[in-house]
Amino acid sequence: MKLPLVICLASGLQVFVLACSAQAAERAMERLPPGSVKPEGWLREQMELQRNGLAGAAEKLYVDIGESDWLTGGRRGGQFAWERGPYYAKGLVALAFALDDAGLKSRAKRWVEAFLASQRANGDFGTRDRNWWANMIVLWTLRDWCEATGDARVVPFMERYFSFQKEAFAKGDSFAKDSPWAVARVGDELDVIIWLYRRTGNAGWLDYARTVAAMSADWTDYYRNGGFGGWGPEGYRAHIVNFMQGLKTPPLKWLLDGDEDDRTAFRAALADEGWAMKMHGRPDRTVNGTEPLSGRSASQGTELCATAEHILSAQVALEILGDAEIADDMEFAAYNTLPATLAPDGKGVRYYCLLNQPECVNGNLHFRNNGKDYFCNVPGPYSGFGCCRSNFHFAWPKFAESMWMMREGGLAATAYGDCVVKTPLATIAESGGYPFSDKVRMEIVETAGGEWPLFVRIPGWCNEAEVKVNGVSAQKRVPCAGSFARLSRKWESGDIVELSFPSEPVVTHWKDDSIAVVRGPLLYALKIDADERSVDAAGSKIARKDASGVLRDVELGFPMKELRAKSPWNYALVAEGADGEPLFQVKGEGLQRRLAVRAARTGYAGWGSMRAEAPARAEDPPPSPVPPTALGKVEQIELSPLALTQLRITLFPWTTGTQKDDKL
Repeated sequence: MKLPLVICLASGLQVFVLACSAQAAERAMERLPPGSVKPEGWLREQMELQRNGLAGAAEKLYVDIGESDWLTGGRRGGQFAWERGPYYAKGLVALAFALDDAGLKSRAKRWVEAFLASQRANGDFGTRDRNWWANMIVLWTLRDWCEATGDARVVPFMERYFSFQKEAFAKGDSFAKDSPWAVARVGDELDVIIWLYRRTGNAGWLDYARTVAAMSADWTDYYRNGGFGGWGPEGYRAHIVNFMQGLKTPPLKWLLDGDEDDRTAFRAALADEGWAMKMHGRPDRTVNGTEPLSGRSASQGTELCATAEHILSAQVALEILGDAEIADDMEFAAYNTLPATLAPDGKGVRYYCLLNQPECVNGNLHFRNNGKDYFCNVPGPYSGFGCCRSNFHFAWPKFAESMWMMREGGLAATAYGDCVVKTPLATIAESGGYPFSDKVRMEIVETAGGEWPLFVRIPGWCNEAEVKVNGVSAQKRVPCAGSFARLSRKWESGDIVELSFPSEPVVTHWKDDSIAVVRGPLLYALKIDADERSVDAAGSKIARKDASGVLRDVELGFPMKELRAKSPWNYALVAEGADGEPLFQVKGEGLQRRLAVRAARTGYAGWGSMRAEAPARAEDPPPSPVPPTALGKVEQIELSPLALTQLRITLFPWTTGTQKDDKL
């Protein structure tokens, strides 16, 4: 079948179908141009915190961004400036248009102009010759900029570069000669080349996409069968960021080859029965990696970069495949792991997100590469290596961008959250407070008229969804979980779509039969009260020359903050039977919603203490069930959404009774 060419312009979404000679599969949906979806409510607050925090201050805080080789041409940004500047710019462009912020757009334009100006006569560009990996980041940034603004310089820029690259490869160069990152992350370039083909209708770019795809690490086989994942010709596939970034590659290859194994590889990568989840899985639907894949311990972590790349790979796969479960996965990363890794004031990140984290201190974590003095679980501007604080900026805006797509001539609500989507077809205002509410309300603010379909996603975790249009049920039967419900009609301004996604707390079992609690799209945890202490002034002030040339400290207000528990956390949840299934009471609404559960404190098998060999990490929950003789009095504790915690326990031991089983 012919691949439709979709051209996204700043003035709206225009679709042209060209008769192209090359064959390729069709995408299930089409992304909207950046800025089409404006976040509202809690989601907007997170992005504004980012703008007013690290994203807004990055060029002052970080030499490798503010003095980037891309901007200065003076090699002043340090060893990693060639990569970290583009990382930041990629998120800056996405955030600027998501918030429709004139200041951020102006700053983003400065980076875009620097990227475009760096192209040489032979078509190569950037701060180094044949810098294949870093240039992939820039290509994404320029593609987004072009979609948002219609900048006519981008397409010729890419055509010159890919022509240069094609010639270089024909002479024996390759991604493998750059670095394992380039081999692992071929999907990032592949997506842009296919976009260029669809933009221009030049079938030669589709042929070149197949050439580039052949240079990729074999992610399809790895996600199914595992195998060698180390530093070598296959692109260090066991690296947690590569693992998540690679998720987009098989769907993109499926567009080119139609291989069913490529089509289903995304699902296989994080399937409950797959090797990765069995060996490294977590209840937030991701895997541990510090930095290589690192097992199932409750005090292992996953990298912030990996969470951001997980969201972006899900966006690409969702657009291509249209599978509702991919959107479930994307929501879980965005509404659980991402905010749990960021400081609540927008002024800090943690390099790693640990599910059981009663302390965030500059101590020995016994992780590869990141030990003491890396601050890699301490909230602040310099946590861990510099890649994450440079790269995370696109996570929230790319998630917001993914919430709506075009499908079959209509619109599809792919992920939920308060927002306004504006397209030439319709403007829709979405409210209700999801994911902290079970309700979603959509109002057709304005429409171009005519009949068109509105697709609404029914999450895979909801078996009793209800869909109403103007107060009347829109389905003759309960919509199928894990699908898209199609609502086709002549929509009019003022039409209301109401979605109800009831859910109950669900217990899942993990290492040593520890348990985690999920309700709908949210993972819950015990929120631990924290004692805060600033430990490093590096982010508090920076030396700058005043008007007279005197070097003075400028206050920035971004300190590193150690957090230590000041409330108890060594609980075992009380189950009603021998299967580890506690009973919960749902309390409150919206952001105040909590799950009340019976629990008892215990020191059994070291639970409640920190590790001797890694004193900044807690001991794992002891094997369950915990014997009643090792437990204290029953209490009622409350679990909060993981997203709203800084110190927490997410994986608990459980017991079927206590020595003093006092009913509450």
